[in-house]
Amino acid sequence: MTGFALTWQSVGGIVLMLLVVVSIHEFGHYLVAKRAGIQVDEFSIGFGPRLLSRRRGETVYSLRLLPLGGYVRMAGMTGLEPAAESGGDRGFIRASSGRRAAVVAAGGLMNLLLAGAVFSGVAAVGGPAPQVQVGGGLAKAGVPNGLQIVGVGGHKVTSLTTVRDVIQQDRGRPLAVQLQPWAGGAKRSYVVTPQLHWIGTQSTPKIPFEAEIVGINGRPVPHFLPTDMAAAFPGTGPLAVAYRGPGQTTVVEVPRARFQVEWLVGYLGSPGNPLIASLGGAPLPWYQAIAVGFYAVPVQIGSTFVNLWALVSPHHNPNLRLTGPIGIAEETSVATQISASVYLTLLAMISLNLGLFNLLPIPFLDGGRLAFVVLEWVRRRRVSPQLEATVHAVGLALIVMLFIYVTFGDLTHLVR
Repeated sequence: MTGFALTWQSVGGIVLMLLVVVSIHEFGHYLVAKRAGIQVDEFSIGFGPRLLSRRRGETVYSLRLLPLGGYVRMAGMTGLEPAAESGGDRGFIRASSGRRAAVVAAGGLMNLLLAGAVFSGVAAVGGPAPQVQVGGGLAKAGVPNGLQIVGVGGHKVTSLTTVRDVIQQDRGRPLAVQLQPWAGGAKRSYVVTPQLHWIGTQSTPKIPFEAEIVGINGRPVPHFLPTDMAAAFPGTGPLAVAYRGPGQTTVVEVPRARFQVEWLVGYLGSPGNPLIASLGGAPLPWYQAIAVGFYAVPVQIGSTFVNLWALVSPHHNPNLRLTGPIGIAEETSVATQISASVYLTLLAMISLNLGLFNLLPIPFLDGGRLAFVVLEWVRRRRVSPQLEATVHAVGLALIVMLFIYVTFGDLTHLVR
């Protein structure tokens, strides 16, 4: 695993992910608009010059050069169009407030439905049979593949989180691990020595994801909690971190604030999904998988709002930051190198966040347009089209500024 690497596999994964989440979003707008009797002039995936296009009936279907978004162009969308482009009685502006609200909200809701469906599929397939990482603590203790961890350090294992928490508390010292076959059977016990591994994929590309850390500032790795590790070394300058690579040990400098490590035992697979732990483990019956998958949607929405608050609160977490297109590409590149279930889970989470962000009452976004429809319904008369267009223009300017800020942050983290 090498972190952010632009291979054909990762580039294909990035493009496919963008096409899927954008297409399902725009298809939501398109489908509901058609059902509402609104004239749809163009359904486009991507921006910029057209690569392919075909007209069917009144609608032109386009694939454009830049797969960074898409749009559904409806007649009379703003109320400022010339009469020839207003769509007459089938113009968007002439539809009832209820129909317009449904059309505007459909894109974000389709993204949430896609997230639930993908989460359900991942839960139905389950995590892969447990594997041990070559050169990891379990492998060095003689643990074969196909065994599931059921106990660590005298604690019964109920989730992957339990395993990791207990390992961190033991600070890298040898501990007893109980395992049993994936399909059930007699338990076996091993004494395993955890290793310190790099997990800071967002902090620096200089160290491969989950590379083993073998020294810090010229000293062996001390037995500390990962959160206390950097503070154990005096001074305020960067840390000289030595990691084990193929056939050699490499030393790089890492800012203390970007030092992110974790004690690991080299356990791969079950209960297996590092993005959402509840989606790992053995395959679930279809009805349980649907329940688990769609329950994960509101849970992740709640987690997103918690993280947003942690990002802006006075006592914010310095390791949290907004991620833009470059950061998403980096995460997708890593996911393509792990497993299909991790890639699909990341796709679902990006679709979920795209849908949620679009439904927020921010001018220019779907939620901002929905807010104007609701305001019209409450006032029983429409807001001036000129005023609405001005508000959306201001919203677009703010979004562009946010996009530039987030992209700069992505680039800053990428080059460290």
